[in-house]
Amino acid sequence: MQIAFCDDEKAYVDLMAGYARKFLSANENVIGNVNIDKYSSGEELLEAYRQGKCYDLIYLDIRMKELNGFETAKEIRLLDSKAMIIFVTSLGDYILNCFEYRPFWFIIKPVSEEKFGYVFNRAMMEITNTRTRKYSFYTKEYGSLYIDVDRIIYLESVLRKINIYTAMEQYTYYASLSEAEEKLKKYDFVRIHKGYLVNMAYIQRINKNNVVLKSNIALPLSERRYKHVFDSFTSYLARCSI
Repeated sequence: MQIAFCDDEKAYVDLMAGYARKFLSANENVIGNVNIDKYSSGEELLEAYRQGKCYDLIYLDIRMKELNGFETAKEIRLLDSKAMIIFVTSLGDYILNCFEYRPFWFIIKPVSEEKFGYVFNRAMMEITNTRTRKYSFYTKEYGSLYIDVDRIIYLESVLRKINIYTAMEQYTYYASLSEAEEKLKKYDFVRIHKGYLVNMAYIQRINKNNVVLKSNIALPLSERRYKHVFDSFTSYLARCSI
C-alpha cells in the first residue's frame, strides 16, 4: 500500500505521517506492508507520478504555494482515477469546492490524533476491500501478469492482439476484446466500438462520433453503440455522485 502526505507546512506533514505510522504499527497484521512518502508541494507530488509513482491514499493540503491542492488533484485525476484523496484545510469554506475531484474525505485543521484516526481507519478499510480488483492476462515475454483494474484507461483490439493502456505503461497480449469485456464489465468498463473498451472513470465527455478521455485522447464511438454508452456513462456518474 502506498500513502502520500502533501503539505507545504512541514509540521503538518510530519504530524500526520506520525499518526499514520502509529496506527499502522498497531494494525500491521491486518494491513500488511505500507510505504509512506512526504511532499512539500503539489509540484513534487505530480513529478513523482510522472516518474511512475502511484498512490492508494493521498492527504492533500488545499492551501499551498504555487500549485494549490485543487490544481494538484485535477492533474492527479488525469493520471489516476482511483487514488483516494483526503483534502486537509484550515478553512471549511473550501469544502464545497472540492467535490469535482471526488475526494474520499476532508479534514479541518488543526488535525487531532482522534480525528485523523477515524478517517484513516475508514480509508484503510475501503482500500483493503478494493485490493482484489486485479485484471490478469498472459504474455509470451513475461508470463502471467496482474494489473490493478483501476489503472487501466482503455483496451484496444488490433489484429487479434489487445493493447492495454495505463497512464504510464502499455501491455500487449493475444485475446479477443469480447473476453476482456466479459471480465471487466462489472468494473465499469464500456464497449464503445468493436475495437475499444473504456474505463468510464477516465471519460471526460461523449460526443456523437467519439469519446474524449480526461487525457484529451479521442476514441471512436460507433453509431449503434452510442445510446448504450451514453446511458451507461450517465448511470455511472449518478452512482459516483451518491
